[in-house]
Amino acid sequence: MSSTRTVTTSVVFTDLVGSTELAARLGPVAAEEVRSIHFGLLRDAVAATGGSEVKNLGDGLMVVYPSLAGALDGAVAMQQNVEHYNRKATEPLGVRIGLSSGDATEEDGDYFGEPVVEAARLCAKAAGGQIVTTEMVRLLARRTDHRFSALGAVALRGLPETVEACELWWAPIRAVAQVPLPGRLVATPTTGVVGRVPELEHLVATLKAAFAGGGHRVVLLSGEPGIGKTTLAAELAQRAHGDGATVLYGRCDEDLGVPYQPFVEALGRWVSDAPEPALAPLDGRHLSQLSRFLPQIRHRIPGVAVPPSTDADAERYLLFGAVTALLAGMAATAPVVLVLDDLHWADKPTVLLVRHVAATLNPAEVLVVGTYRDSDLTPVHPLTEGLAALRRNPAVERIAVDGLDDNGVVALVEALAGHEMDDEGIEMAHAVRRETDGNPFFTAEVLRHLVETGAIREEAGRWVATVELSSIGLPESVREVVGQRVRRLGDDVHQVLGVASVIGRDFDLGLLARVAERDEGAVLDALEAAAATQIVAEVDGRSDRFAFTHALFQHTLYG
Repeated sequence: MSSTRTVTTSVVFTDLVGSTELAARLGPVAAEEVRSIHFGLLRDAVAATGGSEVKNLGDGLMVVYPSLAGALDGAVAMQQNVEHYNRKATEPLGVRIGLSSGDATEEDGDYFGEPVVEAARLCAKAAGGQIVTTEMVRLLARRTDHRFSALGAVALRGLPETVEACELWWAPIRAVAQVPLPGRLVATPTTGVVGRVPELEHLVATLKAAFAGGGHRVVLLSGEPGIGKTTLAAELAQRAHGDGATVLYGRCDEDLGVPYQPFVEALGRWVSDAPEPALAPLDGRHLSQLSRFLPQIRHRIPGVAVPPSTDADAERYLLFGAVTALLAGMAATAPVVLVLDDLHWADKPTVLLVRHVAATLNPAEVLVVGTYRDSDLTPVHPLTEGLAALRRNPAVERIAVDGLDDNGVVALVEALAGHEMDDEGIEMAHAVRRETDGNPFFTAEVLRHLVETGAIREEAGRWVATVELSSIGLPESVREVVGQRVRRLGDDVHQVLGVASVIGRDFDLGLLARVAERDEGAVLDALEAAAATQIVAEVDGRSDRFAFTHALFQHTLYG
């Protein structure tokens, strides 16, 4: 007598791509050996992630999991096992996977119902190396670490309505340990990329294209201060790092004028932090050239000598070639994301190196993301000329990051308030947008100002405007908002921060005390008071080095 019951389960279907062609090319015996290897790779992943094989489909498997998290892990592990095998295989394999979840009927060890049909049909829609699932699965998996990208509505045979499909991201198993995510890309605003879904989806698609063998890409994000360029770059970098990529970060400082500064920071940190196996394959000739401006190389790799000096043009040519060779060498181990921040402060050598990387790096799996303030560029700025040259490169894309629209600002206000806005709250958000033009930083600062002054207060867990916002006069610029926040800390703190702003975005406690002609303990007290209001923060957990949490704080105080 058969046993039937309804269970909530997650279903995975797999299929070996090109199995018929494989058999015709290799012959039945050799093809069967390859198929056996393929099933072994899949079954290893199933066993490691808690799945149960339901049936062998000839060219694939049907597998069920008691939990969605297990099914997602299992699908990723299958693709990772296949990719790892392909690295040395004479006959690389391609596997497509479909995944669904829901209530199914279990009868005598087999499963029936909508999630079964859905997973089988999604598998048929997938390409080799791809895992296709549904928007519902993505929503159910929002508390996991898995990443998805939308594929749009698809018609599936046997189902009456179209299904919103998604692709589940996965990254190859890396033999070399990752370097940590750079600190500047870890600390992002609490509101993250609220209101930036289209921009982020576009960046994710560009990242996937670069990492799928389509050649390197360069994306340049432009916009005013506080618009969210670095936040977008950081979110993309975090996702890439989570999927196994090597992430590098460097920035330009105003008036510092250090040639190649962002490259020195980004590559120097990697050389310092990279595990020994990552350094071993690097070409000695290139390392010698790089050691001119990356002294970390001589510390990590004994025997690397600085080459003799030649004329400036020859040295620059050799250096540029060495930089692109290093990036390509890194990308041979893991895809690379290189973030170059604040390029509006770049000097001419730095811009020339960016142009060289953009022109010569192909076909490495590298994505370069640059940020700059277009409002800060003059006709004679090195980046102005550089942008004109980069415009002719098909691998380069410029994205203007504009202010949030009304809906985006409402979403930002809701994220800060921690609840949905009613009609009055929506009107308040629209009023704030009119003052800030949707600049996320301006918006957040204005709202903090309104809360701190009592114009907005919390009642029963909800934000309530106590007066008409227009009657109290919203600040006309973030400069005024920042100035008011700083002045509330008192004259002593204001004066200390004013001196710090002259030093730069980052500053040492000792240097600040000497320049301000104050006792170091008194200066530390002032900085701790500013840190309590998130105007400054310790750098890398050091109590003797601080940084303004946003460049606009420094600029406001300096001005």
